[in-house]
Amino acid sequence: MTFVEHFLKHTENYESPTSFWRWAAYTTIAAALRDRCYRKMGDSYLYPNFYTLLVADSGQHRKGEPVKLCERLLTKSKATKVISGRASIQGILDELGRGETDKATGELITGGSAIFSAPELSAGIVNDPESIKILTDVYEFKDEYTSRLRGSGVFKIKSVCLSMIAASNEALLIDVYDDKAKHGGLLARTFLVKANEFRPGNSLLQIKDTTQAESLEGLVDHLTQIARLRGEFKFDKKAEDAYDEWYHPFRKSYEHKPDRSGISARIHTSILKLAMVICIDYTLALEVKECHIIEAIDQCMLLLPNYQSLIMSTGKSTVSEVAAVLIEDIWRAKGKCLTKREFLGRHFHMFDLEVTDKCVATLEQAGLITSYVNGNEVSYMVTKKCEEVFNLKEETK
Repeated sequence: MTFVEHFLKHTENYESPTSFWRWAAYTTIAAALRDRCYRKMGDSYLYPNFYTLLVADSGQHRKGEPVKLCERLLTKSKATKVISGRASIQGILDELGRGETDKATGELITGGSAIFSAPELSAGIVNDPESIKILTDVYEFKDEYTSRLRGSGVFKIKSVCLSMIAASNEALLIDVYDDKAKHGGLLARTFLVKANEFRPGNSLLQIKDTTQAESLEGLVDHLTQIARLRGEFKFDKKAEDAYDEWYHPFRKSYEHKPDRSGISARIHTSILKLAMVICIDYTLALEVKECHIIEAIDQCMLLLPNYQSLIMSTGKSTVSEVAAVLIEDIWRAKGKCLTKREFLGRHFHMFDLEVTDKCVATLEQAGLITSYVNGNEVSYMVTKKCEEVFNLKEETK
């Protein structure tokens, strides 16, 4: 069995859904790789560190258990440093910069690689306006991270490669993943995972401890092998072609679709990171193949609705924001005519019906658009006045 298969087998009797266990397994592998494995991308380097967030209603899907198992395996295998408990972002940085002695070997574990683990995110990280900025910043690997704060001097952290696994419900999630996190890039850097099933109840009273202990040790041994890997990932020709065949049309598809969250613009990086982890899981080698790319694309695409529902659930766009997007969409639409259904379907994760209707009413009163009913469809067109005000011109091809 692969590590992920073993992980899923080990947890098949628990009540947490498969999607939570699967992404906890992926994140465990990512954290174990630390800064040892990478892919050169032009002048930069891509490391497969993950930010993974499991979201479910309180108590319904046992979302904290996968987080705890990930933490337990990484601690027992000593594959990387584990930071858990309640912490400020400055405290996490302090831990990243601190060397740690392996009690078994006496070896000093140095470098800024670690995983931050929080079974309840809002209880695990102290609410601080700087948390969002710093978590977003240190997601990218850094050869050296320097912090200069008045009163605490200057400290530097070498080779920062941070992963995170956490769980939360939407009510508490907004304490950390607020509007700044949603639109400033942190959400776009996070694998947002929701339950894909509701498992039957299991009291766990009849599970044999010896069987579970043996299985757990097998997972630790497997993870130890993964942690020994070093070097650069290679992508074979079919893997490169499969990625490009997906990437270029997908990038083109969001050219004129505003996405303040940045999710569409960053999902390709997440796919590459996941493909590297899947490659390790299947082969324990650093050669990414076509099948790894395809599976990574499929798994990441399944997550997209999760982001949309989270963005829709909190916060509302202003009338002016809707107006700018609506006028541009009408102008680019075939025949310079756009139906209400098309507009809402395209931007349902950003604009709700109430604010869209207010926007249309405002633009009609200003003489900038007209609306009409054709059958059961409401459609919009821009006026000559709108063309003059916004200097709309035909695109040259």
